[in-house]
Amino acid sequence: MADSRRPRKKKAAPRGADDLRRPRAADDLRQPGGDDEPRRQREADELRRQAEERLEGLSAAAAAAAAAAASPSLPAPEELVAAVHELRVHQIELEMQNEELRRAQLELEEQREKYFELFDLAPAGYLTVSNNGIVGDANLTAARLLDVERQLLVGQPFSAFVFTPDRDAYYVHQRRLQKTAEPQTYELRLQRVGGAARGDAETGHFWAHLDSRLERAAGETPSSFVTFTDITARRLAEEEVRRLNAELEERVDSRTAQLAAVTKELEAFAYSASHDLRAPLRAIDGFSAMVMEDAAAALAPEDVRHLERVREAAQRMGRLIDDLLGLSRLARRDLSRERVDVSALAGEIAGELLAENEGRVVEVVIAPGMAADADPRLLRVILRNLLDNAWKFTAKHAATRVEVGIADAGQERAFFVRDDGAGFDPDYAEHLFGAFQRLHSAAEFEGDGIGLAMVLRLVTRHGGKVWAEGRVEQGATFFFTLPRDE
Repeated sequence: MADSRRPRKKKAAPRGADDLRRPRAADDLRQPGGDDEPRRQREADELRRQAEERLEGLSAAAAAAAAAAASPSLPAPEELVAAVHELRVHQIELEMQNEELRRAQLELEEQREKYFELFDLAPAGYLTVSNNGIVGDANLTAARLLDVERQLLVGQPFSAFVFTPDRDAYYVHQRRLQKTAEPQTYELRLQRVGGAARGDAETGHFWAHLDSRLERAAGETPSSFVTFTDITARRLAEEEVRRLNAELEERVDSRTAQLAAVTKELEAFAYSASHDLRAPLRAIDGFSAMVMEDAAAALAPEDVRHLERVREAAQRMGRLIDDLLGLSRLARRDLSRERVDVSALAGEIAGELLAENEGRVVEVVIAPGMAADADPRLLRVILRNLLDNAWKFTAKHAATRVEVGIADAGQERAFFVRDDGAGFDPDYAEHLFGAFQRLHSAAEFEGDGIGLAMVLRLVTRHGGKVWAEGRVEQGATFFFTLPRDE
């Protein structure tokens, strides 16, 4: 029947008949209107087009055989052929929809299995708790953390699993959740049922971090969704930190008391050095001078030289005592930081040195705009000692240059004092800042070996660092940092 394969004008079927022929899709259940109606129409048109293509794929011989078998002697009316065509199209549509539904159902089952695997194997315990506090559902992690079978957990009041001393706190948070509908986050101890049954005090309960939020489904009684994790290890670590901090504070108090005692002993020593040691030195110097004056005629030149050396040693000892006392006083002095113009301070000290050494030819170069947060009196001592050092070790040069500036030192800025004098052997640089440690003899360059030790002490008190670079007869550069007071 060739006519049955020609395109024919479709007849509009009643809505009720169409509903009987094919199931309604999910979108068909929505109310018409908006953007859904055109989309549903496009999907229906596409489905019919695919069904008609599949029907056109049937062989003409099969269609003719089916028609002959239905009525071998009478020609099929046009309306009957159209109805058969329409029924077969809808049959194919149903088959395609059923196939799609089967695929969707399989995918849904797979997704549900994955969801339940994720739900049960999640690292946190998950519970649903009804408005009256009864556990409605729980994952395997919750049952494992509470050391109870899941079927024994579901249907029980969750408060039964809260450690008794912490139940009041749990009730407070639950009432606040029901009243405000705001998520609650809190920490308390939960009962480990298996450990409690065994009488094991160590495993009878554990610290948990809980998050509760309200679930309000339409037409259902409000319930809460509770998640919790075991934070016992963290709480133990925090307790250990608190214990160590308390122990550290006790040690600090003890060390502070010991330091105060040592400071008092140093003050007593300074007093003794200031008074008890000075008297013998004055006696040695004074009596030596008297001998030189009263018995000058009877003394040989060699005896006079010996007495002069005794007096010089006594006087030098007195200066060393003064230096030690000065270092001790500076070390105990409280810091009073303020913004200091380093360039102006260095220029002032250089002017003093030029006035004190009028015969020297020294070119002084000071970088402008240098400033630091420091104690102005202590910073003056630092710069005075470093510039004194530069003046001293360039004394044997007819003309010399001394520079004060600032340079990059890693992630901070360092001030420096540079000279082109005697310099030093880099292998002995670590000895430069030790008290009374000298790399040059007193005959070469005068001094007591205390100036750089004082610089180190004062820079360290400011929280900075000091170091030196140099070569023999190629000059030296002394660097120091002064961090900002945060």
